[in-house]
Amino acid sequence: MSNGTEQKILEAALKVFSEKGYTGARTRIIAERSGFTEMTLFRKFETKENLFNQVLTVNQQKIMEKVNSLVSLDDEITDPKAQFKVLIFNLADLIDENFDYVNIIIYERDRASKSITELFISHLGDYLKKFPQDKIDSNVLAYMILSFLYFIILNKESKDAILNMDEAVGEFITYHSNSLEL
Repeated sequence: MSNGTEQKILEAALKVFSEKGYTGARTRIIAERSGFTEMTLFRKFETKENLFNQVLTVNQQKIMEKVNSLVSLDDEITDPKAQFKVLIFNLADLIDENFDYVNIIIYERDRASKSITELFISHLGDYLKKFPQDKIDSNVLAYMILSFLYFIILNKESKDAILNMDEAVGEFITYHSNSLEL
């Protein structure tokens, strides 16, 4: 079975697990969306649980590579407020582009390894330590940033969006830039 087959099944599974959760996701639906048979899906992944875990693993690798590139982007920016602003807008884009994966991590947290979230928070928290502040733990700030961005993007995805994403993110940056003593 080709790598293209596996990739198409993983992409379809990501969408279905995000939309329906692990319990509601049917392998038949995943197979149909991928353009393959359920037999092909089971030949490649054996079980729904293996497929779910592979979806998490592949997407974790992708998102961590992007996070690593985000935190290395600011070498040219010397102003801490500008660095913080770039970081938050880039994280918003990252979460928006990977919303299905983030949605799975949040709603399937009992099935997903806690280490996935902890690794992301720890990595972002370590980066946030570079900003001068003594009022808040950097890991708490990382959780707060990611939670805020998730809910802003969730709002954007809804049919009845009540907030303007760019305005809300801008307000968040202004407030936290001031509280971080930047």
